[in-house]
Amino acid sequence: MNRCFLRGCVFLAISLWVATALADPPNSDLLCAEKSPELSPYRYLRSLSFDLRGKPPTAGEVRVLRDTSEDEVPEWLIDRWLDDDAFAEQVIRRHRTYLWNNVSNVRLINRNSELGQQNGIWWARIRADRYRPSEVRRPHCGDFEAEFDEDGNLTTRVNEDGSPQEGYVEVNPYWAPETTIRVCAFDAQEVTTTATGIRCDTGAGINQVECGCGPNLVYCAPNFIQNGIKAAMGRSIELTIDAVIKNDEPYTALFESRRFFLNGPLVHFYRYLAPAAQAQFSPSPVNVDLLPDIAPSDAERWEEMRLGQEHAGILTHPGFLMRFQTNRARASTFYQEFLCSPFQPPAAGLPPATEEAARNPDLQERAGCKYCHSGLEPAAAHWGRWSEQGGGFINKQDFPAEDAACVACANRTGPCTTRCRSHYLTRPLSEREDPYLGMLKSFVFRRPEHMHHVDHGPKLLARAATADNRLPRCVAQQTANWLLGRSLDQPGDAKWLTDLSVQFARSGFSYRELVKLILTSDRYRRVQ
Repeated sequence: MNRCFLRGCVFLAISLWVATALADPPNSDLLCAEKSPELSPYRYLRSLSFDLRGKPPTAGEVRVLRDTSEDEVPEWLIDRWLDDDAFAEQVIRRHRTYLWNNVSNVRLINRNSELGQQNGIWWARIRADRYRPSEVRRPHCGDFEAEFDEDGNLTTRVNEDGSPQEGYVEVNPYWAPETTIRVCAFDAQEVTTTATGIRCDTGAGINQVECGCGPNLVYCAPNFIQNGIKAAMGRSIELTIDAVIKNDEPYTALFESRRFFLNGPLVHFYRYLAPAAQAQFSPSPVNVDLLPDIAPSDAERWEEMRLGQEHAGILTHPGFLMRFQTNRARASTFYQEFLCSPFQPPAAGLPPATEEAARNPDLQERAGCKYCHSGLEPAAAHWGRWSEQGGGFINKQDFPAEDAACVACANRTGPCTTRCRSHYLTRPLSEREDPYLGMLKSFVFRRPEHMHHVDHGPKLLARAATADNRLPRCVAQQTANWLLGRSLDQPGDAKWLTDLSVQFARSGFSYRELVKLILTSDRYRRVQ
């Protein structure tokens, strides 16, 4: 057979097969269409609503899309949702994953200041041994009205074991002044200052027999009061975020703001309980004289207070400081959540530590440790004037970098005060620490180029990270991860992230604008 004829037949057969394959099958109307790589307008609308407000669109909002000639979600609707209070709440929920601002498991009040009930009478159980010393038990006061001598001094009866026992008095407690409760008379003492001049609302005062819980029990707190204070600390930091988002302030205001929101429990804490708290809140970071007048029982009323220049928004907020109670933890959290640079060892691991290295107290030099601590220690120094295990501010005026009295204490040539023992290096563990004797602990092992970190605080750290684009890029990355529901590890993501961070900076660090850029991007529209 002719070869050309055969070749023509093969070509014809292939053409007929291709034509048949490309033609619609007889039941094409019953087959599922291929999924579009983009969200349909209605799915896009639903996705936007859930991300921005945490709920589906209303029937009216769906009709808006149906009535739009372009069959597209109108930009004005996205802007309206970004201006909704529900969007601010979504941002707050997102930031809870960064800040862990639930401090309910933290002991805030000194045990000596805790009040409880027994047989319907309130008492401070830990103080009982001081008021009613006994070798066999921790005695409660008697279930009888307290007795006083002619001079008005409280008198006691003697128990069989020889321990003294007083009766109760009736008190209108500060948390419910319209009610009357029975309180052991020693615990209800109203003295504010002892005969020797010790204030009863301080750590030293709560150990004095002369001191009770003060007028209306203001120096003490039942467990529910302590829980209310801790809940308020967590909520206060969220109100700071809320204000920045609702006012469309620069995102960097989170690390610059001096606003502080207080309700009744927080006002009472700073006014009466903070000086003797279990956590270190002295010196106070809040000017007590400027506290708003809110009843201790009013947990729903919030007022804004402006703090001093040293404050750095959420980074010095008590909710943050109490959740992360060491300066290293505070710096580590900031680096991980806002700079996307966690301190972690290399994948290959660290070299084994020698005995000599293990004895080096400077972690910036110790083998293995220095991999992280060479960067972590200078960063942690930014919180050097904020109390660890607390939220007090160690101001520069009253606490210089080096104190002559504390130097004398360290060299055993002078008395050692609580102030020196608490804040200054007076008991070195190694001869390497000798050059720092009498210095504020936050300056120990600081390099000359890092000394200014202590006095300039975490605000300086945030500003430096903003200037070199680490913070804007990380915020853009964290926000994109949230809204896309995935990591930015696909082709082209790195360049897109760079462009996103640049536009974020150009917008004046508007978080709303950053979110809008992500939600209107092709990447978001391709999320299935």
